[in-house]
Amino acid sequence: MKKFWYVIILAVVAVAILLAWNAPLSATTEVLPASVNVTEERVIGVHMAKEEQKEFNFGTMYPGISTTKFLNLTRGNSPPALVHIEASGKIAQWITLDKNDFVLDEPTQVDVTLTTPEDMEEGRYTGNVTIRYTATYGSSLAHTFSFFQKENLC
Repeated sequence: MKKFWYVIILAVVAVAILLAWNAPLSATTEVLPASVNVTEERVIGVHMAKEEQKEFNFGTMYPGISTTKFLNLTRGNSPPALVHIEASGKIAQWITLDKNDFVLDEPTQVDVTLTTPEDMEEGRYTGNVTIRYTATYGSSLAHTFSFFQKENLC
């Protein structure tokens, strides 16, 4: 009879482990607006930020130049997360990232560069930069990521 209870306990533990192992991983998504004003004049208007930002404002640029924002990601007390970043909207075709699809296990800087084509017409162009975090283990992911942008004109 004692052996029967050991088998039952072992079976319950095995089922609990299987359920935990197959539980969907938690994911968090940040959608940050992105914008740039393009002018034919040789004028550059830089949007500088010393504090945390929740947008990518590339300021005013003229055709044929680039500017880079530095996005610093930290995970706080959350477990390491898989990070995927993508741009969307009219601005997306001119945005490049120096890294993507990585594990955020320590503070990481991502260079987000916007390059305006030589034949770009005047106007305001907008879109989004979406950052998706997926926990690498566990079933919870606290939203403790921070964003800080500095600008570098190329």
